[in-house]
Amino acid sequence: MKLRRRTAMLVVAAAALLGSVEAQAQSTLRVAPETLTRILDPHFTTSFTTRDFGYLVFDTLFAVDDHFVPKPQMVDTYTLSDDKLTYTFVLRPGLKWHDGQPVTAADCVASIQRWATRDSMGQTLAKFIATLEAPDAKTIKLVLKEPYGLVLDSLGKPGAPVPFMMPERIAKTPGNQQVKEIVGSGPYKFRADLFEPGVKIVLEKFTDYVPRAEPPVWASGAKLAKIDRVEMLGMPDPQTQVSALIKGEVDYLERVPADLLPLFDAKSGAKAEVVSDLGFQAIMRMNHLQPPFDDVKVRQAIALAVDRAQYAAVVAGEPKFATDCAAIFGCGMPYGSKEGIPPHDLAKAKAMLKEANVDFSRPLVMLHVADAPGIAALGNVTRQLLVDLGFKVDMQSMDFQTFATRRLNTKAVSEGGWNIAHTTNSVPDQGNPLSNPFMVATGAANGVWGWPSDAKVEELRLQFAKATDEGARKKIAADLQARAYEQVLYLPLAQFTTPSAWRTSLQGVLKSPVMMLYNIEKK
Repeated sequence: MKLRRRTAMLVVAAAALLGSVEAQAQSTLRVAPETLTRILDPHFTTSFTTRDFGYLVFDTLFAVDDHFVPKPQMVDTYTLSDDKLTYTFVLRPGLKWHDGQPVTAADCVASIQRWATRDSMGQTLAKFIATLEAPDAKTIKLVLKEPYGLVLDSLGKPGAPVPFMMPERIAKTPGNQQVKEIVGSGPYKFRADLFEPGVKIVLEKFTDYVPRAEPPVWASGAKLAKIDRVEMLGMPDPQTQVSALIKGEVDYLERVPADLLPLFDAKSGAKAEVVSDLGFQAIMRMNHLQPPFDDVKVRQAIALAVDRAQYAAVVAGEPKFATDCAAIFGCGMPYGSKEGIPPHDLAKAKAMLKEANVDFSRPLVMLHVADAPGIAALGNVTRQLLVDLGFKVDMQSMDFQTFATRRLNTKAVSEGGWNIAHTTNSVPDQGNPLSNPFMVATGAANGVWGWPSDAKVEELRLQFAKATDEGARKKIAADLQARAYEQVLYLPLAQFTTPSAWRTSLQGVLKSPVMMLYNIEKK
């Protein structure tokens, strides 16, 4: 009896030892994003971390390369009818969901329909769709009411919300509700059992994923899972992140403040590098539903008071990483323009506020993201600007995830609403009138937080969508920028880049406006 008990104990010990050895043998990439999302539904939020998480777990029908050309991703072949109205997409063979079920066209139809309720470019595409159906398990048929040249661009847009595909049963979840199950068909699968909201997101290599043959370029091409496990870790303090990287406790940092770059010397075992040359746009958004910014004259006064040089000086922590670009659709982008940009005129701004009879006794509520250094720096500059103009400012500090929820509050300030806030977005996301979410001007019903409403902007966006000539699109985009500044839909404050950092043992880090964590390997 004692011999059998001892033998059983030895078997258990051996199994535990084997499991420990296997865990040690498994390669792990530990990543510290700027902020760690608690929302995992990639259609539900514009959070960068959710988007980056989504690129690991989910896949897309198309994806753009570094020249903004849409390339097939889950799609194998596609055709367009001579009248430019019918797109027929055939899925790649062998696509599987992480639960082992095959990917079907019906799954993709439901996913497109759900995404289109959440995304500005998707909403525009939906206006042109006559029918969207799955004639068989591998075929998606999209029929337009009239020609629309941005179908593939819409299905391949790189920015959040990305048109990620989900199983039909999950994609049937209404867009205003978060999905309760995270199942994709991408190179990594989500470990729900190891998820610690705000602390850790764990993903494991999906061995049944078959990457494309083309090399990875931005979100297009092969998604090569060369590392077995990815852990996204919540480390809100940049100094802590950098210290952990140098000690080898983490492998990759999404963003590094400029004042910490000197720590990456030859002995640190890590390096810092800009992976997105187009960078980010710093953004001021006023709440168009609440006074005083429901008055266009007050918004125009703020636009005149803004000195972009001050924002460019602080947003990246180092002036060489930023420019005071005021182009709505981004500098260096196809639709970059100088139309309608107001000059800096503080005296005129003060006079306009006086003419508007602004009630300066009522404090402005500013939502202040304290755990993202770049966004926090924007708020500090704006607070002083508003004080100089005569306003009282109630700066309410919070983490980004709290901000992502709080900014959706359309109620009065006394009921938890707000007046002004800041964020950043990748320049490619801002790059055209349909993908730029801050150009949606449909009010509170279907708009983006801040909720501007302007029929002329919506008319011009529709004209842009219908235009078949690139020259015509550029003219419309310039007109849209002029109108956006006239109504002050939002204010671009600067355009900037931010270095990422990683251990020198990593190879294959992709240049991209999105944090792509596949293709990386450890040497």
